[in-house]
Amino acid sequence: MAPRRFADSAGTVWEVFEVHRATGAPRGVSPGLEQGWLSFVSASGKRRLAPFPPAWEAASDGELERLCTTARIAAPARYPGTDRRGTPRDGSAPERVPDAARAVMEEAPMEDPDVSAVRDAVREFARKARAAKLPAVEALVRLKAVLTSRFCGEGVSPRAAAAALDLRRVRRWFVESYYFEPR
Repeated sequence: MAPRRFADSAGTVWEVFEVHRATGAPRGVSPGLEQGWLSFVSASGKRRLAPFPPAWEAASDGELERLCTTARIAAPARYPGTDRRGTPRDGSAPERVPDAARAVMEEAPMEDPDVSAVRDAVREFARKARAAKLPAVEALVRLKAVLTSRFCGEGVSPRAAAAALDLRRVRRWFVESYYFEPR
């Protein structure tokens, strides 16, 4: 099924789609969701409805809003070191790339030398961490400190600083080198 969008009475835009699991095994899913669910996703959160009406895609926006309000709230994805809400357990703010940094990165050409310098530093660090048999999680924590000290000070280009703060990209580069490059 193609996802469908609607705006509720408060103006929140929701995307609605069906989710069906590849297996019928009850492991890894909350009770009642084994046969799939209707997922409601907005900037403010996620909700899941099961069972759901088979003709939901033809429902009016008002009916979709009613279904959304009856759906149960889904917990955000959990990552190591975070609580149920996705907040780091140490009390620090969640790591996010600042909007200004993301805008700089989006403007950067694919082969920008500043971005390439950060990518190369991440890959070299990952190779050394693997050779030293450093666990990946510990290596990523150390890498963050290295990138901050090397690429986020005065005299560093905004694109290099933005690339060093783009944790999604940094993690991808790290994982590619740590796990998938030949030894």
